[in-house]
Amino acid sequence: MLIGQVNANLDTHTILPARNRRGGDSPGRLARLLAADGHEVTVLTGLPNYPDGVINPPYRGKIGYRETIDGVDVRRVWVFASPSKRARSRLINQFSFMIMTALRGTRLRRPDAILVESHPLFVTLAAGWLRRLKRAHVVLNVSDLWPESAVATGMLRAESLLVKVAARIERWAYNDAAHIIGMSQGIVDGIVAVFPEPLRVSLIKNGVDLNLFKPADPVARAGAREKLGLGTEAFVVAHIGNQSLTYDFDLILFAAAACPDITFLFAGGGSQAAYIESQVTTHRLSNVRLLGTLPHDSMPLVWAAADVSLLAFHDHTVAGTTIPAKIYESFATGTPLVAAIRGEGAALIEKAGAGVIVRVGDKQAFVHALHEMAASPQRLSEMGRAGRAYGEATLSPDAVKAEYLAILESVAKP
Repeated sequence: MLIGQVNANLDTHTILPARNRRGGDSPGRLARLLAADGHEVTVLTGLPNYPDGVINPPYRGKIGYRETIDGVDVRRVWVFASPSKRARSRLINQFSFMIMTALRGTRLRRPDAILVESHPLFVTLAAGWLRRLKRAHVVLNVSDLWPESAVATGMLRAESLLVKVAARIERWAYNDAAHIIGMSQGIVDGIVAVFPEPLRVSLIKNGVDLNLFKPADPVARAGAREKLGLGTEAFVVAHIGNQSLTYDFDLILFAAAACPDITFLFAGGGSQAAYIESQVTTHRLSNVRLLGTLPHDSMPLVWAAADVSLLAFHDHTVAGTTIPAKIYESFATGTPLVAAIRGEGAALIEKAGAGVIVRVGDKQAFVHALHEMAASPQRLSEMGRAGRAYGEATLSPDAVKAEYLAILESVAKP
């Protein structure tokens, strides 16, 4: 069973209870891979509403919804959904998911193991209830240190009651799980800092679909640009993915104003989407294109159109411990990065030889790096090939699946 919040194509957060014929399960792509191998995987998740906060047909008005996607049994529950990006609305969404998950999960048959995706943190309470009711061990998959990340990005105050309560739930959830998986070394270190039992904590980094995300040939690139209304000769740099408080969009928009000869592409949504749009309008940035939120299977089209992938963190602790999915997709598609990042993510890009690292917050260095990339097609090509080679060597989804499966099978043993 896998428990977590997912979108319609199972590529966002997930939480599932999974009963296996030969193993276990995990979120998104992992659930589909396990099902394809013959494991019986059930995903317990919310009605799709991310990132717009709107539940659309056929899910609208439903208390529950069951469907099968790529062999995965998906059980959806009602959640409070709102377009508001305020912390209060997001918390109500998470609490409603926690309650409805606990209720719906009681009617599912006993799984061999329960894999829980955290964030959101509060769903771990529902998982604890189901663990006791179903007598099945929990594996906790931590993709975000919460509430630490919310405090670091300024979303919540460290002294607030919510943060104090969340910190206690976090520690309880770690203790209640049979095993904990962190998605970066920084996350693992953060877990061990508050839960000093390293033998129950493992590092499993993300993989990437190397068949879906791959370098585009000239014909595919020209076709992608035509569909997106971009010039075939334009130098295109793209920020692809979540537009949250974690990222420094002021730095990227400064670069857009300073580089009128470069086309800046934004694909994605999130709490900062309206701010980005307002800044583009206010500063009349005619070289910026806002694509909004696109289906996951449309993202290779955006990658095909891009010459460079952009990444810029604010100067907080998250900048040194997070490895965004866009880094892996950049490697897979052979798209070099210009990244204002430090710590683990910077080390990964440098190890792969797949991009240029600038100091977090350094606007002038960011602009300089973009100009250098635009003037160096050979260097771009070399970095693109290096990123793809690194992805093929280290980011196979099958390898990630095998690591998860080994842990799920170990906790499922009587």
